[in-house]
Amino acid sequence: MKRYFFYSITLGFAWCFVHGVINLNNFLIGMLLGPIIIRPFKTFYNFDEQLSYTNTIRRIPKQIKFLSILLIEIIKASVFVAKIILRPNLDLKPGIIAVPIRAKTDAGITAIANTITLTPGTLTIDVSDDKSTLYVHAIDLSDPKAVSESIRDDLEEYVLEAFE
Repeated sequence: MKRYFFYSITLGFAWCFVHGVINLNNFLIGMLLGPIIIRPFKTFYNFDEQLSYTNTIRRIPKQIKFLSILLIEIIKASVFVAKIILRPNLDLKPGIIAVPIRAKTDAGITAIANTITLTPGTLTIDVSDDKSTLYVHAIDLSDPKAVSESIRDDLEEYVLEAFE
């Protein structure tokens, strides 16, 4: 029940920003629409699970660290893709690899998949049925093991800290 109230308040503020006018009437309308919007998604998320606010607050520094690492990885990958564009004679070997992952929750799997997709030169294609492997397309798979280890040891490590 706490989550419904918290999300309703959040959606009340979101309604104000979407409407373009921040006032009490818009906030209350958004807050009243919140439970109606949340209800269909109840099956996707475990709203009955006890929410620990202290645990959520403790994760904030780890999430900030994850976002900073993500930004650095995006910049490095962007430079690599820029080199490819400026020197198109490079010997590239694009391909698809299977990357075993340690993330177990849907939020963790989604975060690692989106992190891979946000990084230029890589794209998450699919998740295995047992949620233990991601299939990733990379623009250069000259060394597939290095790409897999980079994803698993660098990106996923920070995702596990921030979201699981």
